[in-house]
Amino acid sequence: MLPPALLILLLLAVRSRTAWADWYALHFYPAWSGVASWISSWVPISLEEVVFVAFCAGIVFCLFRLRRRWTVLVSLVLWLVAWGYAGWGLNYFRSDIFARAGRQPERFEPERFQRFLDDYAQALNESYVPWEDLDKESVEQDIKQFYTTLPAQWGLARPKAWQRPKKLLFNWLYNAVGVSGFVGPFLSEIQVNNDAPNRQYPFLFAHELSHLLGVSSEAEANYWAYCACTASARPELRYAGLQSILPYVLTNAWTALPEEEYNLYIEKFRPEVLEVYKAEKQYWIDRTSPTVNRIHGRLYDLFLKSNRISSGRVNYNEVIRLILSLS
Repeated sequence: MLPPALLILLLLAVRSRTAWADWYALHFYPAWSGVASWISSWVPISLEEVVFVAFCAGIVFCLFRLRRRWTVLVSLVLWLVAWGYAGWGLNYFRSDIFARAGRQPERFEPERFQRFLDDYAQALNESYVPWEDLDKESVEQDIKQFYTTLPAQWGLARPKAWQRPKKLLFNWLYNAVGVSGFVGPFLSEIQVNNDAPNRQYPFLFAHELSHLLGVSSEAEANYWAYCACTASARPELRYAGLQSILPYVLTNAWTALPEEEYNLYIEKFRPEVLEVYKAEKQYWIDRTSPTVNRIHGRLYDLFLKSNRISSGRVNYNEVIRLILSLS
């Protein structure tokens, strides 16, 4: 078995070579994630959390019990980092979605953007359906079916029947930091916040599933979640897909439009759509700790920027550019 330091050096080499990272994403990662997720699927709780807590406990033990055994402490940290990058993290360094599609991102054109805003408002208004009940297993099957139809050029792994969200042990913590879901880098598990509203679940599941299939960019994950939901034959999923990108549409509109035009644009949405938007925003605000969320946000921003997501957390909003360029 490779020593952790040597493995870290190998992973650093892959970080600097897109072709190597592409090979990892297309060949090694699909096989690894399929096997790892199958093994972890036999346990209903999040093993990602168990692994992380175990590593943290080991680090604390080294600090307070072994005292001078710094080599053990360093080794534990290196193994944690190496496992995280080898198990998923190297997807950050693969070719981006435009390179894989053989396309160039479109330049901003005010008229085109305005047409998109108008078409989007009309589509969202027409798609609105009030719904509360949710058969999560059925929704997951619909979303997975979409991903199985994607051409190979997109470079995504194929979803497996056993890849389902795991029950989170520390859901209160994810509420506090404002995390609605994530994919663990250790055992290829999907995690969706246990408190996520039913209407948000299809988009959140589709977003996290895309990460599990090899997508690293948050904008791309939002793009695939939008495509997966809006491609569904089920009206509630199409509405969920359109409604879920409303915060990103409004953020982009606020940036691009004069204040008066932005206010006029808001009036184009039917009241029910805006009520859902405001209710969902408040729903997460009520569960989030401002201080903890602010600290987590800064750390996650630094993490993304250190892993070739140059825009950091703003990357989520860049889904609109992908929709304009690729749809």
